[in-house]
Amino acid sequence: MTTEPPTPPPTPPSTPSPASSPADPGGAASRTLRPGSAVLVGVVGGLAGLGLIVPALLTSPRSWALISTVVLALVLLWLFVVRPAVVIHPEGIRLVNPMRVVELTWPAITEVRSRWALELVADGRRYTAWGVPADPGRPRYGRNLLTAPANKVRGKGTSETPARPKVEAQVVAAEVEARMAADRRRKDGRTPSIATRAWDPVSVGLLAAGLAFFVIGTFVA
Repeated sequence: MTTEPPTPPPTPPSTPSPASSPADPGGAASRTLRPGSAVLVGVVGGLAGLGLIVPALLTSPRSWALISTVVLALVLLWLFVVRPAVVIHPEGIRLVNPMRVVELTWPAITEVRSRWALELVADGRRYTAWGVPADPGRPRYGRNLLTAPANKVRGKGTSETPARPKVEAQVVAAEVEARMAADRRRKDGRTPSIATRAWDPVSVGLLAAGLAFFVIGTFVA
């Protein structure tokens, strides 16, 4: 009598590894915009701060008032100069501001303009991108997408894109409108309309810690 070998159990189907969504602001298709001057100021400020903190820590007695002041200045420098940026991805734009993060998809935006910085209007609310300042030497960019003709610019001159694009509100505003128009022509499905703004816990906690250290170092130590 021949004994048949036991039948091996069926192999469960392998679960494919999750691929990064093209709409993910951190994916490969996204692009982060930040003025080069902001990075330069951050590097110079950081080196200057270290140049003040290191001798203060090595000197006896330590000047905690100076140390806490420099630490707070570095925190503010990072929050308001280095951190602000704009992330453009296939389905929308993310505004990384000092304390908040704004997520907007292309269908949610109804107006694009520039004053002192890039401004977007969605659901009747205005959102400002700290990381994209406007060039005061160029005309302001702005129009209501529902009522005004395309490429309207407030002031004299034109809104042509320079040969070498810069991270400035007028140029980024034109790119935002171009991406919105391309999204309306999509044939692979409708992009959901999303407009959210939320506090960034890391930034809030860092600012609170810097302020607390400054108060302790200045008035308590």
